[in-house]
Amino acid sequence: MEPTGRWDKDPSNGSTYEVALKNGANATSQFTGVQLIQSFKPLIIPCYTLVVLIGLFGNYLLLYVICKTKKMHNVTNFFIGNLAFSDMLMCATCVPFTLAYAFNPQGWVFGKFLCYFVFLMQPMTVYVSVFTLTAIAIDRYYTTVHLLKKRISFTTCVYVTCGIWLLSCALVAPAIAHTYHVEFQKEGFAICEEFWMDEEKERLAYAYSTLVITYILPLSAVSLSYICITIKLKNRVMPGHPTQSQAEFDRLRKRKIFGLLVLVVAAFAICWLPIHVFNIIRDVDINLINKEYFLLIQLLCHWFAMSSSCCNPFLYAWLHDRFRTELKEMFTFKRKILPANNCVAVSVML
Repeated sequence: MEPTGRWDKDPSNGSTYEVALKNGANATSQFTGVQLIQSFKPLIIPCYTLVVLIGLFGNYLLLYVICKTKKMHNVTNFFIGNLAFSDMLMCATCVPFTLAYAFNPQGWVFGKFLCYFVFLMQPMTVYVSVFTLTAIAIDRYYTTVHLLKKRISFTTCVYVTCGIWLLSCALVAPAIAHTYHVEFQKEGFAICEEFWMDEEKERLAYAYSTLVITYILPLSAVSLSYICITIKLKNRVMPGHPTQSQAEFDRLRKRKIFGLLVLVVAAFAICWLPIHVFNIIRDVDINLINKEYFLLIQLLCHWFAMSSSCCNPFLYAWLHDRFRTELKEMFTFKRKILPANNCVAVSVML
């Protein structure tokens, strides 16, 4: 099935432009766009590499601390662990393949199986991360605002997590059904793209519903939950007659929590805003975006969205005292005293 030459796929790539070129698009602007991202290659590749390294290492440490520390085995940390796992998958699937596809003049060189597998994993991990962030916010809301209510059980938490993954798979299904792997043997390149052919209304309906489900609703839920938490903490009064130092400590603690909640909401909103704005403009009228800068803008928006996987480990772990304490205990040298010939031998253990 021949592609239509439209730029319908979210992950950025140069092959789409080559196809558009073959179908009669403006040759000068298309080649200028490809050449432009090639000129920015020394800057783009290190930026993407930094996201992969920080995202993989930071989320791995987060998972390691949660799995190895028994007293951290609770519902909230289970959700945080699921977030870290999905962010690791996002870094491993979204970033390297997108970058290789963007700069390789032969287009998609990874074969048909990886075409469908990668294009399944890319949006699915994004959806899982977004929905898990929402679940964390709702869980924190109930544990803070409704103290007397029973928390959800670990079994229910597992069911919710499985539901998140199943819902993410369901949301990806329409896009996968319209994904095609096409080889142009004469031209010497292949593409792996999402094409909706003559189903423009269906494509727009899917695009806008995805925007609402994966950005507007989660952002609203997260913001509302944290606003309620902030109000609850602000109105909470310490029992008894607190001293001036205790009152100051409580005030600083509330300020720290408020600052952390603001950072969580801001990171989610800011990281994902550019790619959503770009997609909206593209869907309304692709000609509103200069074809010469189309690829570069798309790559930058995609990189900005992927950087959220680097923010989450810091926001949900390293800024929390308990996580920092557990991490220090795991990687701090401990001295072990051993008797030896009426002397004291000191061995340092990691």
